[in-house]
Amino acid sequence: MNLVAFKILLHDKAKYVALVLGVSFATLLISQQSAIFHSLMHASTRDILEANQADIWVMKSSVETLDQGYPIAELSVNRVRSVPGVQWAVPYYQSTAQLRTEDGRMKLVQVIGIDDLSMVGAPQEMLIGTLDDFDQPDAIVMDIAGYTNIFPGVAPQVGAIVEIGQRRAVVVGICYIGASWSGMPRVYTRRSLGVSMARETLNPVTYVLARAASEHSPEEVAKQITKATGLKARTRAEFMDDTRTWILKYSGIAENFGITILMGVVIGVAIVGQTFYMFSVENLKQFATLKAIGINNWVILRMIMTQALFVSTIGYCLGIGAANLFFAMTSTQLSGGLRGMFMHPLIFVGSGIFIVLVTLLACVVSVRKVLTVDPAVVFRG
Repeated sequence: MNLVAFKILLHDKAKYVALVLGVSFATLLISQQSAIFHSLMHASTRDILEANQADIWVMKSSVETLDQGYPIAELSVNRVRSVPGVQWAVPYYQSTAQLRTEDGRMKLVQVIGIDDLSMVGAPQEMLIGTLDDFDQPDAIVMDIAGYTNIFPGVAPQVGAIVEIGQRRAVVVGICYIGASWSGMPRVYTRRSLGVSMARETLNPVTYVLARAASEHSPEEVAKQITKATGLKARTRAEFMDDTRTWILKYSGIAENFGITILMGVVIGVAIVGQTFYMFSVENLKQFATLKAIGINNWVILRMIMTQALFVSTIGYCLGIGAANLFFAMTSTQLSGGLRGMFMHPLIFVGSGIFIVLVTLLACVVSVRKVLTVDPAVVFRG
């Protein structure tokens, strides 16, 4: 009977193509928007991911998200170091400053000051230069996307002189960092120089980055740090979750992407359901003939669900393939808002299961007329 089902399905090529394209478009919209949403959530914790040597972040108790860091006294670094179970702790500075080029153009940049000695928090992927170049006077390293934004039309190179917070700075390296939540160009430098650029007077730190000793869990050490110092200590995973939760709660991004994904669902159900309904109505006589020769409704329903499963599989493969092609063409860019975006394996699986279920549901709802058709219709007119 499956062969008969496929013959009925493929008899009208236009209807078959419309079914497949409807499923493909719904798959493309759902998977693409889900992947962009997931990538944005991933980008919101980009700086935490870059500082992967640290498994504990220490901050003021009022901090809720990565971009809300408030200055704390430099003495806090030694206080964290003194807590049992801490292997090492280093300062980390983060602020926003005004950058001025030699020709007078101004850009707002994010200054990240890494520990002068350990280089914890430094960019992991250097395109030009090395981490040793941070030792040069007034040295800064820019991310490639920020460089192309600040120096449009200029090939990436070292040696450019800029002014940050009325302090001279020299570009000694260019790194690659994935898209960030804020979208501002990033400037990495030694913390001592970053504090000077931001014109801070108390030589503060924004976060203390620490690592738990091998015989202690980060969760346990974080609790000990909070108890001993009164500061808020979160493990790397917990701080990432805090940041994402804050963004989901206050930014509106979940609602915006949720509406788009819901549109994909509605479009998919509407197109597939309507097309399957028209397909079923136009093939009533064929199904009535099957019922007239003794084929019961369960067999016919199984035939139609086989058709739906076939259509959803072909449509899903085309849609997910188009989505992957989109990310393959955009995610490898060195600059631009889509750089570094990717599709998580769970989106592959989840969108596939969802599309199949939606197609089967639309199919079942639309074939009621087939299941209730009178076999005698085949002998009329």
